[in-house]
Amino acid sequence: MVGTPLDVVPYIRGVQLVLIGYNGYTKGSRFETDKMVRDEISRAVGRVRNHMQNMFDSQFKANNMDVARVAKQCMEECDYLIEDVRKATSGMEHAFLSGQRSPSNRDLKKLIKHDHEVIDMVTKAVNIANSAEQSLATGDGNSQQMVMQTTQMVTSCRGFFGARANVLAGLKHKKVKK
Repeated sequence: MVGTPLDVVPYIRGVQLVLIGYNGYTKGSRFETDKMVRDEISRAVGRVRNHMQNMFDSQFKANNMDVARVAKQCMEECDYLIEDVRKATSGMEHAFLSGQRSPSNRDLKKLIKHDHEVIDMVTKAVNIANSAEQSLATGDGNSQQMVMQTTQMVTSCRGFFGARANVLAGLKHKKVKK
């Protein structure tokens, strides 16, 4: 990427708040940046899973199976998302070899914006999970409802992360000139 278009700078800044060293997908660091984003998503979902594990353990011991079940369901959804992130194609590994075209600024802007939105979604899931665990500990609010909201956010994040493959699909094949 020669220059950073101004309309993508807020997204880069947003991701930089979470990922130190993130500069978008600049030439020479695209694979590392892609790995950094995916690692952050996995790490954040792991935090959600830890909150749910704590809730599951305490509610199972307290014989509160309603909350334990929804916490277990959320943990499973977290595991699915982590696995999706681990197995996702990067699209950047061989982007500069002959079989693939180089990404345009438009492609990179789309990818940066998508990364920002996924990280934002998973951060919201962490916040909801934290609130759910705190609600359970203090007895304030409906912790079961908050766990279900966390599950919904993780499920949405999983679907949205899956759409990343569509963004990367444009980077896969070089258009053959006839």
